[in-house]
Amino acid sequence: MLLIFAIDTFSPLDMAIAVMYVVVVLLSAGIWARRGVLLASAACLALTVLSYAVTHSEAFSAAASGRLLVGLLAIVVTTVLVLRGQAATDELLAREDALRRSEAFLAGTQRISKTGSFSFKAPNGAMFWSDEAARIYGYPLDVEPTMARVLAHTAPEDRHIVQAAIDQSLRCEGDIDIRHRLLMPDGELKYVHVLSRPRYNKDGDCEYLGALTDVTAAVLAEQALHRSQVQLAHATRVTMLGELAASIAHEVNQPLAAISTNGEACLRWLNRPKPELDEAKATVTSILESSARATGVIKRIRALARRTDPTYTGLDLNAVVEESVDMVRRELNNHHVALMLGLTPDLAPVNGDRVQLQQVFINLLMNAIQAMGTCAPGQAVLTVQTQRNADGALQVSISDSGPGIPASAVPRLFEAFYSTKEDGMGMGLPICRSIIETHGGRIWVREPAPDSPVAGATILFTLPVHEPD
Repeated sequence: MLLIFAIDTFSPLDMAIAVMYVVVVLLSAGIWARRGVLLASAACLALTVLSYAVTHSEAFSAAASGRLLVGLLAIVVTTVLVLRGQAATDELLAREDALRRSEAFLAGTQRISKTGSFSFKAPNGAMFWSDEAARIYGYPLDVEPTMARVLAHTAPEDRHIVQAAIDQSLRCEGDIDIRHRLLMPDGELKYVHVLSRPRYNKDGDCEYLGALTDVTAAVLAEQALHRSQVQLAHATRVTMLGELAASIAHEVNQPLAAISTNGEACLRWLNRPKPELDEAKATVTSILESSARATGVIKRIRALARRTDPTYTGLDLNAVVEESVDMVRRELNNHHVALMLGLTPDLAPVNGDRVQLQQVFINLLMNAIQAMGTCAPGQAVLTVQTQRNADGALQVSISDSGPGIPASAVPRLFEAFYSTKEDGMGMGLPICRSIIETHGGRIWVREPAPDSPVAGATILFTLPVHEPD
């Protein structure tokens, strides 16, 4: 800048010195930041004014004054433009840095959450996926994504699900929400959840944007939980059968005693001088009926004792109630409990597992019987009702005339390991709740109103109606 000042001040050359100062300002932008550019610009302005003052201190020149103003204006304008350019560049660099950080964060969070992203254009089928989506599908990151590659790693049993989703997206018909399995080349089985939604650009072209989540860990945990619940339910059934040993023995002994009595009677009818064949046939029929009853009891006991996965079919709810009542009939008699059955006839089949529903009924019936242990003679009444409620579900209510449930205990009644009994384990009602909710129903407690003359408590639960396939 001093050289330019010397040329401008002591040289007779009449040239556009302002251009040189402009070049200095431009060069400073590539060397210094905003502060350096301002200092360079200020120096150029000062030197320009100083040179004019030295060379024109004695005589005024309109032309020189004009060149001074033009030079100052050129330096100021250049400085403003340079500073704006620097600011724009800094902003662009900041955006690029933020974009890189965002991409890094997105890639990192996708890796941690095992969620990849993808896009799919309709109707040409052009596809893009993120690195995590490629990893989930089991392909190298540089492989071009295609629906053929997606289908190639889809489990054969689920390919029709994925193909239907592809066809739907090619037609651009609504959101996609599917779960399916991937079979990797090494034999690994993955469970994935795919969510996708269409969007349209200004030209009306359709493109699906979606997320692919590897839910294998959640599915395996859910399966392990299901196995644990089945094992726990089985353990409680076996414990319950131990508590019902006397009732079970009574249920089996009754038909066996009838078989023995009818067998002796049949022999007497046949040993007469003239055998009474009609009477003998009648006693044989009674023997067969008693045998069938004993066989039925044993089958129900074996089913309750066996550990198997639930099987959901259409069941006659009233029949399940009656079978469960038969299992606790002796307990009812021993505790002098009167049973009132209000079973609505011709109910639609319920969708459920017979063994698990019997376990629920027996548990609730036994709880009610035990709750009425302090009732006066003739005051213990157990009421079981079935009906179809306003929502279309089948509803069961089991009411007792015992002392009721303390209000403080009601909110915790279905919590694991919580019991109102001194020797209770607190697992019966939580398992009942788990079974009912697994069946798609709900279970709750209804206590009588404070001004009601009737004591006791009522447990209700609902079950969905069986829908034929």
